[in-house]
Amino acid sequence: MENVKKENKKKMRASETFNNRSLTEKIVHGVVFVIFSLYTLALAYPLLFLLIKSFQHPDDFYGLFYKGDGVPPTFYFASGVRPQNYIDAFVFSEERNEVGLLGMLFNSIWYTGVKIVLSTLMCAITGYNLSKYKFPGSEFLYGVAIFSMTIPIIGTNGSLYKLASDAGFYNTPLFVILTSLGGFGFNFLVMHGYFKNMSWSYAEAVFLDGGGHFTAFFKVMLPQARASLVTLAILAFITNWNDYLSVLLFLPSYPTLASGLYQLEGHFKEANMPAYYAGLVIMVVPVLTVFTIFSDVFMGNLSVGGLKG
Repeated sequence: MENVKKENKKKMRASETFNNRSLTEKIVHGVVFVIFSLYTLALAYPLLFLLIKSFQHPDDFYGLFYKGDGVPPTFYFASGVRPQNYIDAFVFSEERNEVGLLGMLFNSIWYTGVKIVLSTLMCAITGYNLSKYKFPGSEFLYGVAIFSMTIPIIGTNGSLYKLASDAGFYNTPLFVILTSLGGFGFNFLVMHGYFKNMSWSYAEAVFLDGGGHFTAFFKVMLPQARASLVTLAILAFITNWNDYLSVLLFLPSYPTLASGLYQLEGHFKEANMPAYYAGLVIMVVPVLTVFTIFSDVFMGNLSVGGLKG
């Protein structure tokens, strides 16, 4: 009951606020509302289109998608809803690729998991050390971190391919581990800024209690950055789950859902294109699920501290 009363009070305040606005303000807010509503529909349309296509019969797909008259495709099921496409996606992927859709799903999980844990943790470690400890070369390392972000990623793929081949970790899980230990990039800047603004009093309290630098970081400082870490982990999950180029170039024997479906697109076109869309739906569902669960953390305020008085 208390929650209902609070919600009613919020609605009443919002209604009063809107009624107290001038006519010009109401018009401006109305126009902004329409613009953002259209923008939301534009984002939702491809997902809805993808879902509808994944349930269509193969015979209806091309006739609807390629009308040739310039009219946008409409949503209908000429031959009824066909969940069989999702089964066909698994069967057909196994026929064309020995890994199959289940194997691609497994590769996506471990590839993304390793990337999230190692890259986020290493960026937190480097960000903490360069923000809290001054040592010879610390400013130089920070400058290297900034400069490395100005180099186009595509331009380094050739040298990385040569290095991985010569070192013997090309097309192996070791490649994923080693390339996740850089500690620089956008995540580094976020963690560096977070720890730089965090009071050193936390660490001093640990030192007074007999703890060391390792204890201060992992048991006191790092837990306070949980909100930032979760947000960066969500971004890393979305990025690496959808990453197909890196897997195609450096892990051809470990296709993920993104890279595997990309390679099989031509084969699906010849056999059952709706099954390909069904595979894409399977790939998108985990991203939408993770973002929905952690949306409050992702959109929340990340500058929460723990000092009192």
